[in-house]
Amino acid sequence: MRTCAVDNCVQPVWGTDRNTKIGYCKSHQGKRTDKKPKKIAVHSKRERISHYDFGFESQIDLFNWLWQDAQNEKGEVFCKYTGEKLNRFYNTEMWISCFAHVLPKGKYTYFKLNPKDIDIVFPEFHHVADQGTSIDRANHPTWQFDLWYQRVEEMKIQYALFKKQNLLA
Repeated sequence: MRTCAVDNCVQPVWGTDRNTKIGYCKSHQGKRTDKKPKKIAVHSKRERISHYDFGFESQIDLFNWLWQDAQNEKGEVFCKYTGEKLNRFYNTEMWISCFAHVLPKGKYTYFKLNPKDIDIVFPEFHHVADQGTSIDRANHPTWQFDLWYQRVEEMKIQYALFKKQNLLA
């Protein structure tokens, strides 16, 4: 059995170069001289979807503003879906998980920095609401998922209206 012509390659020959009659394995077919070079796709210069100005430069700026706005007179922040106090997460790695986009920011890009689209929630609630199964939801009977899903539907209506008003639809 013939092996690849590349040094230290012991793989069997996959194809032979018609010009040089040298055989190469599947991994080294790019070394052949009789193949046309692959064309690299040239993408048109499209404008990126701009995030409409809701007054924030980044999500962190938005999250800090929302946190300050959500504090009660004692400086405490609570999740309205679970009733959990969230202050223990402030200045930790879990703090970012306290901010849940009601509409997923990947699919509803125009609302990424919209403060109305973000709720401050218990991190585990955020995880279960985004990626949890019905069994996960059943394990937390006191959490108000129906209120969350009602909020999702309201935001979908607002998003459609926003797109229409800004000639995006």
